Amino acid sequence: MTNWIARIAGTLLAGSLLLLLPSTASAAETRLGLVISQTNYAGDLSRVDSAGQEADVIASALMETGFDVTRAHDLNKRDLASTLTAFRRKVDLAGPDAVAFIYYTGHGAQHPESGDSYLLGVDADLVAASDLAVYGLDMQTQRDGFAATGAKAVFLVFDACRNVPGFSGYKAAVKGLSRVEAKPDMLIAYATGLDDVAKEGVYAPVLAEEIRRPGQKAEDAFAAAQRRVAGRTNRSQLPWTNNLLYNEFCFAACEKPAVTERPEPFELVMSGSDLDQAFSAAYGDFGQATVEIKASEEFGGQIETFTFEPAFAVKFDDYIALVSKGTNKEDAHVAVGRISAHYIKDGEVIGTWQDLAFGNGFGQPPDYSLRTGLLNYPTMMVKSGWMGQGYVVASEDVIEITPDGPAFRASVTTRDDTTGAAYDALKPCVLEGTIKPSRSSAESFLVDYKFTSEVKGEDRLVTYTLNRETGKYVPDFEYEQEICVSLMYDAVEGGGN
Repeated sequence: MTNWIARIAGTLLAGSLLLLLPSTASAAETRLGLVISQTNYAGDLSRVDSAGQEADVIASALMETGFDVTRAHDLNKRDLASTLTAFRRKVDLAGPDAVAFIYYTGHGAQHPESGDSYLLGVDADLVAASDLAVYGLDMQTQRDGFAATGAKAVFLVFDACRNVPGFSGYKAAVKGLSRVEAKPDMLIAYATGLDDVAKEGVYAPVLAEEIRRPGQKAEDAFAAAQRRVAGRTNRSQLPWTNNLLYNEFCFAACEKPAVTERPEPFELVMSGSDLDQAFSAAYGDFGQATVEIKASEEFGGQIETFTFEPAFAVKFDDYIALVSKGTNKEDAHVAVGRISAHYIKDGEVIGTWQDLAFGNGFGQPPDYSLRTGLLNYPTMMVKSGWMGQGYVVASEDVIEITPDGPAFRASVTTRDDTTGAAYDALKPCVLEGTIKPSRSSAESFLVDYKFTSEVKGEDRLVTYTLNRETGKYVPDFEYEQEICVSLMYDAVEGGGN
């Protein structure tokens, strides 16, 4: 058995950090963590290359929030069992005010017939389904053991939903882990959904950030990680949580910080090798790629061919968001262009948004501008609109490229124009909206509306404010629909402007 952390050093580090971070821990509360990573498997099981890094980031977050962490790596079944047993006894001896956090990253598998799920030692050599009981530990048994400690709160976190080869006598491999119900005062979390497979290195960094974040209860931290991973991967990875916590517990302080937290750092990439490599990871070619895409039923459902090229990328901590634009190679003027996004980590695509935005004719991607300083992260202002019988309405869709996926924030009308519809006594009305950043907060932006024609209405400075529940920005005032048409006719009927 290999243990990576000297207990004394871990305890001293955790204690020193507790002096800096506010905590909700009572004087009697004991916070204990066990973090296990499994990388080098025997037999046909693949290496889990990111396991060590995933475990380290979780261990660091736990120590920063007051946990005495035991760290273990590459355990065979015997050592895995003894490590979990020793830790369970330690939790039991700590008494009813103990809080236990167990994080396991590596291979896990469920029996193709019984559905029982197992954590696998690195010595696992899986040929027949019965090998699971020989080389693995039954997750339900582990759950029952930790539930019996009577601890104040127990967290069992399994980042173990990997591809496992099929067993002899069964037609196909069974994906992921089966449902293991939490016991009272326990929360069980999987890196992805039941019977599904998780990508490496996606769940742990997000969960670690939420563990460190003050102002939220433990169950809210897991719920936030669940939403963020789903967003970051365009719902291709959907973490699962079963929560039966009854005692209030916060990893960091339960009080929300007085000052709004700074957003994660990012770097805007408009050209160069980082952009080229991201495009190659997404499309398999450099500079330009031909892609066949099935159109939606709204557009006929046929296969269409697009030529994509990179537009820009946003580099976050350890992954990159690529935005590319595609031109439809069909000659028909109704064939729309597209803007797409891919989120890429370690050269692997973890989320794809093929239809981030559509063009509106001639096979070209939609026109857009790119802004920083408007919201927290680089924001696309995608232009759209329509014209009918001389009446023009133009708008801009506000799409923020966030660490947790592209987010549609608002559709803002930027022009309402009856110039082409004015005749005889009718005078044109033009309302123009200019989108501006707010000086007070990135959770709001402004639209400065002015009537710039002979027919005028009331100018307004409209504030769009973020609704945290929906993720969209909501205006504090909206002009009535087709305001300029009404004002144009009202001016004639009223005999003036």
